[in-house]
Amino acid sequence: MKERRIHLEVSPGEKTTLVLAEPGSPTKQIVLLCHGFLSDKESGTNLALSRRLLPENIATCRFDFDGHGEQNRPLKEMRMSRCLNQVEAILDWLPTQGFTQIGLLGSSFGGLIALHGAARKNLSVLALKCPVSNYPPLWRDRLGEAGMRFWKENNLLTFAGLDGRAQLEYEFYEDLLQYDTYKEAATIQAPTLIVHGDADEDVPYSQSEQLFEVLHCEKVFETIEGADHPFTKAPDFEQMLKHLFKWFTAHLKKTSSSEGL
Repeated sequence: MKERRIHLEVSPGEKTTLVLAEPGSPTKQIVLLCHGFLSDKESGTNLALSRRLLPENIATCRFDFDGHGEQNRPLKEMRMSRCLNQVEAILDWLPTQGFTQIGLLGSSFGGLIALHGAARKNLSVLALKCPVSNYPPLWRDRLGEAGMRFWKENNLLTFAGLDGRAQLEYEFYEDLLQYDTYKEAATIQAPTLIVHGDADEDVPYSQSEQLFEVLHCEKVFETIEGADHPFTKAPDFEQMLKHLFKWFTAHLKKTSSSEGL
């Protein structure tokens, strides 16, 4: 295995650092890994899945979303639209590097971005781990009318993040309102897997149930009973990883075999 760090210009003046993990042999297969909100490219899921895919001759690519990790912009200025620009630019770049079978994984907030990316780009396979598919009501439910009004009037929301001082500008919420994820999801053609714990207290399990209903592609919904949002219990995390690994290897290998005919 070898890893390369690449600085990719995703829009004029905006660069994203990619970590491209490649197996020992040449491959045309790759999975782009999208982490969740307040996480980063070195998330446990990203690293664990990458370690399992590389021996199958499947490369992976991971990166930090706008406002996260190595990205220069602070979290408070994060926008969904810029996160989507990142994913679209990377998906356009991967074929220039010889990757013709491309998978996409989205975790939580990364699932929201992955859904829109999959609707706009041609993919071999898509997998979603406890994805957000309707974000605005989650903020409204958590903050209530008074909290939303305060956020709008002050343009800055402070909440308990990893360091207890996470902030978001109100434009983040307004930017979310531009997108109708269920409408976009209905156009996805790539085979799609959803893995969600039914004890998730952060992203409602019901959102994935609704998402599954609107998908018109080959699709599978795997429920992990009793699992919370971060799959805290080791058996739940292992079960989630197995579902993702099986889905990607089955569909990328199948695509590769059909190309060889």
